[in-house]
Amino acid sequence: MNKRKYIVSISIACLALGACKKSAFVETNLNPTTLYSVDPADQFLAAAAGCQDDFEYFYDVYRSENNWLQYTTSPAGNTPGFARVTGNFNERYSKIFYGRVGTYLSDIPHLIAQMKPGDAAKRVYQQNIAAIFKAYYAFYVSDINGDIPYTQAFEARYGGTLTPAYDRQATLFDTLDAQIKAAVKVLETPQAATQVPINAKDPFFPNGISDPVQEATQWAKIGNAVRLKMAMRLMKRDPAKMKSIVTEVLADATQMASTDDSWALYAGPGYANGAGNYNPVGFCAAKPVIDFMNTTGDPRLKMFYRPALKTMTFVGAPTSPDDVAANTNNFLHSDSVYSQLQHRLFAPNYDENDGNGAGTGIAFFPLLTYAEYCFIRAELGNRGITGDDAATWYNKGVTASITYYDQRAVAAGIAGYNKIAAGDITTYLAQPKVAYNPATGLDQIVCQAYLDFFRQPSEAWAWWKRTGLPSTTSTIAWEALSTSGTPIALPRRAAISVLLPTDRNYDNQQAAFKNMTSDGNWGTGPNDFSGRVWWDMP
Repeated sequence: MNKRKYIVSISIACLALGACKKSAFVETNLNPTTLYSVDPADQFLAAAAGCQDDFEYFYDVYRSENNWLQYTTSPAGNTPGFARVTGNFNERYSKIFYGRVGTYLSDIPHLIAQMKPGDAAKRVYQQNIAAIFKAYYAFYVSDINGDIPYTQAFEARYGGTLTPAYDRQATLFDTLDAQIKAAVKVLETPQAATQVPINAKDPFFPNGISDPVQEATQWAKIGNAVRLKMAMRLMKRDPAKMKSIVTEVLADATQMASTDDSWALYAGPGYANGAGNYNPVGFCAAKPVIDFMNTTGDPRLKMFYRPALKTMTFVGAPTSPDDVAANTNNFLHSDSVYSQLQHRLFAPNYDENDGNGAGTGIAFFPLLTYAEYCFIRAELGNRGITGDDAATWYNKGVTASITYYDQRAVAAGIAGYNKIAAGDITTYLAQPKVAYNPATGLDQIVCQAYLDFFRQPSEAWAWWKRTGLPSTTSTIAWEALSTSGTPIALPRRAAISVLLPTDRNYDNQQAAFKNMTSDGNWGTGPNDFSGRVWWDMP
């Protein structure tokens, strides 16, 4: 790891753990009159470092989405009430977006506006890169919450309101798409003033990008990919608008082209501390995924999971509470009988007790990978929405997914891991359940995307809601979930915390609840996680 990586890693740890409380960007949140003295790139780094959270992994990923989506089974087996939204689920809302990411990114245009004109002209790209990041995260929050404050949010200390109205999700999609579109256009436009890059303060690219034009191009690729990602949510709700956005985006030559274009947060080993809430120990590999990966010889199997200690083979645990009850004895020793998550893929500093001490690898948190981009293109081609050849993009997606996870497994320092051999991907693509078949193409595309979303279960959840795949009859056959013979339905959105009547924004939240209820699919109230947000059509 070079020196710059260490600098970025130390900065991230400092920001994430609060060790830099006296730093300038924290002070500005208390005293806006000092804002002019802060480097906009510092606010970007603060937002990037804050976009991941150990509580989100503890509650959303490990104990909820991974189990719902049959990537894992709880250490003692899934209980009858496992498919519920409980605890501190939905950390992305108040803690991450409104507490960190949105706040820091919203500072950036104000910081730049207060600079001398010559200095401000050098940061046009920085401001538009921040706009893409902010729009993405607002989309990520709205994705499971529906209506959220956005247009009027984050501006109180700059003369805005303390009671921001909630943007309707339908309107928000238009707002965010327009914001990203405008930002991409600026990033693709040469500037008269030589731009100042974010460079090493952008931990989404491990070594930073020192050339400002190259950095702008990289973020323009991300912006276009995010627009495609968002447009796919409109497939049922507004297919004409979806197609219009897709057509417009793909007419732009600036597109993701390799795993190097993948958008992910990279951080030093201490960021995702394996001794804390990021600890992945105890969660059993789920039988549906293990069975498929064993059958097809999937190279990602050893990247995702550890062999069961009892047999040193890959063994999946049942996912349905009824099947768990029938295997009670196995779950008494689940850490021995069943395969477990690959520790260091989630927490690189995890100590495997092999005499080598804590790991020193690089943590990663994907937001939008090149593989996902390829699977979107494959699905669009399969559905006839574009002229893309579905088989070509499907093969690119599978190849990119295996390649990227192989790279990340090496970087994470998985104990005893050996890189995939030449020809492994070609062999895998030839397997009967993997080789693209037009008759089952959509099923295969979504199921391979599902495997790629192993580190993005929230996106797998969204694709399942949009396509109904995986299912009990798909290429990767999920187990039918039941308790005492009664089918179990998975949640479809977050449960929303209701503000107290004394809260300044209580009335605006109540108005948002009324708006969302009028859609007819939202459910019986804010805590009805069986209801649907606007884009999630039956």
